[in-house]
Amino acid sequence: MCKLKARYILDAHALMRAAILLGFIALLAWLVNTGQLTLYIHPRFAGLIEIAGWLLLPMAVLQALSIVRAASPFEQRPHAHSHNSQWTYLPFLIVLILAFALPGNTLNVNMVNSKGLNSQLAAPPATTYEMSRPLAPQLRQMSRIDVTDRDYAEIVNELQFFPQEYAEKKIRMTGFVFRPPETPKSQFSLVRYVVMCCTADALPYGILCELEDAAGYQDGTWLTIEGVVQNATSEDKTIPLIKITSLQQVAEPEAPYVFPPSQ
Repeated sequence: MCKLKARYILDAHALMRAAILLGFIALLAWLVNTGQLTLYIHPRFAGLIEIAGWLLLPMAVLQALSIVRAASPFEQRPHAHSHNSQWTYLPFLIVLILAFALPGNTLNVNMVNSKGLNSQLAAPPATTYEMSRPLAPQLRQMSRIDVTDRDYAEIVNELQFFPQEYAEKKIRMTGFVFRPPETPKSQFSLVRYVVMCCTADALPYGILCELEDAAGYQDGTWLTIEGVVQNATSEDKTIPLIKITSLQQVAEPEAPYVFPPSQ
């Protein structure tokens, strides 16, 4: 009784699946290790991305082990397979190539108009009497309000909804220059993008500033300013205005977005 010699085949589909899975694992590892992950999502989701990378690893190993395998007696030869199904992997390959080839760009000043400056602040979900104001007691006690990345959105909310309470209060903050339409030459808004979940929902928050030579600073210029909060009127509403007393031009931060703390 003679034994049939085992025939081994190269499974092109397993090869492609293994390569794609390893590509996405490498992409996630690269984003995490280079700190670029926060250009796309809120930091609180970083742990989930790392877990996803580890879950992809055994899937890639299983596919890799199937690349060269023994063929069953009834299995077709590799060259008889239809090559049409190979095109199903093309979208994944294109995504990986673009992800590695294109630089990680940040949202810039050109997106402010399309997203709407302070658009979320324009329609608060509750009346000012019902709003949660966790920072109010602390801000009232400060001789100077130092706007940090962590508290940026909350402080802007406080100033926008209760400008009278902070009149003549000193303030220090960082952001980029943006001039809304019909803004006087002596004024501009100092803006940061606030990200709740990912950059798709990023909203530009800013405060109007006044400076004698404001026209000398182009839109998109990053500044750290110090000034005094004053009240101004816009569309029959009282709004905060920072009268700048000193400023310093700075480079765009490595983490340009601000992320409100998780509730």
